[in-house]
Amino acid sequence: MQDKLFLALMNTQGAHAEWARKEFEALGLTEGQPKILYILRVIEGCVQKELAAACKIRESTLTVHLRKLEGLGYIEKRQVCVSGGKSAKAIYLKDSGRKMADRIFEIVEGLEEKSFRRFSEAEKKKLFELLCRIEENLSDDRK
Repeated sequence: MQDKLFLALMNTQGAHAEWARKEFEALGLTEGQPKILYILRVIEGCVQKELAAACKIRESTLTVHLRKLEGLGYIEKRQVCVSGGKSAKAIYLKDSGRKMADRIFEIVEGLEEKSFRRFSEAEKKKLFELLCRIEENLSDDRK
């Protein structure tokens, strides 16, 4: 049994990421792309700033990923009017992007099932509560 959060999280994240990476590589996706498509499936039509915040990445990093996803024909940008009459580009899934996002969703659901095998609903809920509290503790120190 590990007694350091650092090691427990690194080992768990490593096992989780390895399983997911194999699945996503088989779809021809590179690191970062599955997360963006997964989130777009939920908040499609958001502007880049909102998507970067939802993905918890810098806008400049997102720009690189979006350019590649656009080149693959998975997304498109549409001009929209935002507060104050300013214009921005909203990001939408194209049909092929929606199909890929649906496939990613299926993979994530499978990974969730595999990860939480032999967990009760109460244990799952408690784990999420504890992880959120850790994230809040660490976020508080950055403010």
